[in-house]
Amino acid sequence: MPRIAPLAAPYPAEIQGHFDQVMPPGVPPLVLFTTLASSERAWKKFRAGSLLDGRLISLREREIVIDRVCARAGCEYEWGVHISAFAAAAKLSPEEIAATLAPPGAPGPWTGNEAVLVATVDALHDRSTLSDAEFADLQRHYSHDQILEILLLCGSYRTVAYLSNGLALPLETTAARFAQYAA
Repeated sequence: MPRIAPLAAPYPAEIQGHFDQVMPPGVPPLVLFTTLASSERAWKKFRAGSLLDGRLISLREREIVIDRVCARAGCEYEWGVHISAFAAAAKLSPEEIAATLAPPGAPGPWTGNEAVLVATVDALHDRSTLSDAEFADLQRHYSHDQILEILLLCGSYRTVAYLSNGLALPLETTAARFAQYAA
């Protein structure tokens, strides 16, 4: 049971409009969304931080970052939502999905830039910083704007992990589970 009650349907028209913008037709809003929408301020702040527009990095790169951040944070809720909603479109294989759950330093199926993304997430998770060498690795593959996007994505999804785990949100019924892919 979540620690803060989610907003119950029927939702106010403005909030329903927000849900309609981010959810496929006929799919109920995520518990994360309805819980945050129970606070006008929290919902407004959360919506303002969206980084899912696909303008600076590819869908695949974005999902590798998000999935790895969520896996490292032990956030099965958001990891499972993203695997179910985006893994196929991002062309993530079952082996690659499993690799998002692998321990740091484990060999993975990643290409050069994808391996750098995973290493970046791991460094930020473990030390909250990047060494000069790690930053140089990012610069070999990404522009400054893209690097800022990647760092913002890592921080944003760490926040989502804090919210999901801290509120003890129940797993979405349609979401993937760690056990489906864990080695």
